[in-house]
Amino acid sequence: MDFDRVVDRRGTLSLKWDNPGNEPGKKDIIPLWVADMDFPPPPAVIEAIARRASHPIYGYSRTPEDYLEAVALWYASRQGAKVDPGEILTTPSVMIAIGAAVRAFCEPGEAVIVMPPVYYPFFSIVRNNGRHIAQAPLTRSADGSWGLEAAALDAAAEDSAAAGHRPAALLVSSPHNPVGRVWSKEETGTMLEFCERRGLVLLCDEIHADIIPGGRPFTSLAASEGAIVVFGGPNKTFNIAGLHISHVVAPRKKECAVMKRALAALGSDSPNAFSIVAARAAYMEGSSWLDELLCYLRGNDALLRSFMAERLAGASAATLEGTYLAWLDARPLLERLGMADESALAERLEEEGRVKVSAGGAFGQGGTGHFRINLACPRSVLSEGLDRMSDTVEAAVAERRP
Repeated sequence: MDFDRVVDRRGTLSLKWDNPGNEPGKKDIIPLWVADMDFPPPPAVIEAIARRASHPIYGYSRTPEDYLEAVALWYASRQGAKVDPGEILTTPSVMIAIGAAVRAFCEPGEAVIVMPPVYYPFFSIVRNNGRHIAQAPLTRSADGSWGLEAAALDAAAEDSAAAGHRPAALLVSSPHNPVGRVWSKEETGTMLEFCERRGLVLLCDEIHADIIPGGRPFTSLAASEGAIVVFGGPNKTFNIAGLHISHVVAPRKKECAVMKRALAALGSDSPNAFSIVAARAAYMEGSSWLDELLCYLRGNDALLRSFMAERLAGASAATLEGTYLAWLDARPLLERLGMADESALAERLEEEGRVKVSAGGAFGQGGTGHFRINLACPRSVLSEGLDRMSDTVEAAVAERRP
């Protein structure tokens, strides 16, 4: 696969590239923010969609049994998790499924615990469904690494209960978006023990489970025991998010039955005609493509780190264990620029530098002073985006010189 090939996505209604900030007479903005890749999916996926599109009727579709078997085989071969195909439920997207789970397992007025800085739609999906957020912030070690502590989880549960909002679920990002952590078995054990001890359901978003460029062993909770619901899918892995397909795995019959009812209540019982054939092809024939992708992402991560060392003083990146999203600590850089937080620099990068990144404050506690950067693009695009960042920073530094 030629991951260096630049595919022009402009004019395709791309959320990422058809940016409203693109104006005549100015360079188009290089988008290093939203989490989709600029790589075509595996050839087998493109061929499967083309075959389906060649038939001129796009009516209701069903989920073939071999698709669920393919998902189970993928869990076994890529993640070492034994999953019963009968425990796999299909759904249009992870966030739709998480919203259904929040309503199903938490009563109005109850709380869902999250661990910020974390994927910011977690906050809105809970609040928009009439439930409360309780926060157990991640810890930061002296070496810049991020982790979780049982004490923070317990404090979040107790504080929420004292405020009159009984905690009912723990919503986890694994691998963690945005800090890039792949949780160890000990850390997932901490989550499981906490939920069991306090009677919470563990809701685990594993949409980035296959994107492990750092090589650290990934522990899927899909084969664990307890009150667990896991959300996954091929969308991030194979860059088919626009086709809208994901799945839910609930190892215990009780939670599986609850999720079946919750998804049925959405009226979502028929897969998209294109998404199901694309996903099946991806899981059946996309393994070698994924291996090549992970190698390319490691190269992009190395490029970013070399660039920061040479041309972006005051910025550093957390170790990229999982996801294709770099988490930059820019607090020393912001101090050098005399900026109170990252939002002002993010705005300047977009308007003047013509490069867009995600400002860390949106991810909750611990996110201020940070940026999230998408590395899943051709190396030439990443290089140009980093050059624009450096030029913008240098201009800002020059303005502060007497």
